[in-house]
Amino acid sequence: MKKLKGLIGFLMLVIMMVSCSSDNTYSEGTLRIKAKATYTNAGNKNTSDIVITSFKVNISEIGFEVAEGMNSGDDDDSNGDSDGDNNDGVYNDDDETELSGPWVLDLLNQTAPVTTVSIPNGTYEEVEFELSPSLVTTSPIYTKTVEIRGTINGAPFVFWHNFDEDFSIDYEDTAQNLVIENGTYDLVFNFDLNQVLSQVNLSSAVDGDGDGIIEIGPDDTDGNNALASQLSDHIEEGCEMENEEDED
Repeated sequence: MKKLKGLIGFLMLVIMMVSCSSDNTYSEGTLRIKAKATYTNAGNKNTSDIVITSFKVNISEIGFEVAEGMNSGDDDDSNGDSDGDNNDGVYNDDDETELSGPWVLDLLNQTAPVTTVSIPNGTYEEVEFELSPSLVTTSPIYTKTVEIRGTINGAPFVFWHNFDEDFSIDYEDTAQNLVIENGTYDLVFNFDLNQVLSQVNLSSAVDGDGDGIIEIGPDDTDGNNALASQLSDHIEEGCEMENEEDED
């Protein structure tokens, strides 16, 4: 009889453990994060021949903020989750999903997704991403945050900057929120180079040191420091986000 009671107690313990484990799970969808640049080789302020051949950025972190008042996953908010994490199985507006890079992207030649992740079902009202200088010594843009290469009237140029910037793209229209419901979704960061170039007269850049390369940076020796500041200021304005569900 003692053995039977012990077995019953053991089985009850297993059932409780399975039940607790089940309560701390939530359903997920698949998110493919992509990035690209829109560029048609024309800017409103650039009357000379401007050709962009490469646009690289270093993304160090991406975060997703759950919409206010929304719950994700299989649970509700009845247990009062307000501790800012999702360890209790309730994924709600106190929680945020963060992805750590870095990812170096050539936005004019980017075909593969930045990364593919599983993300809890729910409604997300804001996506945040951080641009910062690459700390990887083997990176093609080591110590740089952004680098643009091309030609101005046939002369090669390079623009680069080492700023740290956190971008927050907020879905102001709640109907446009990112909604994850078990499917596969594409989230696309689109940097509109046309908009950036329309705000900056890139043709005013000069090869001040006469080495055959027009350098535009925060401390370049060609005398284009002010132009570099203008370009970096407009990069944030030229970023937008698109999301759609994959029907395949």
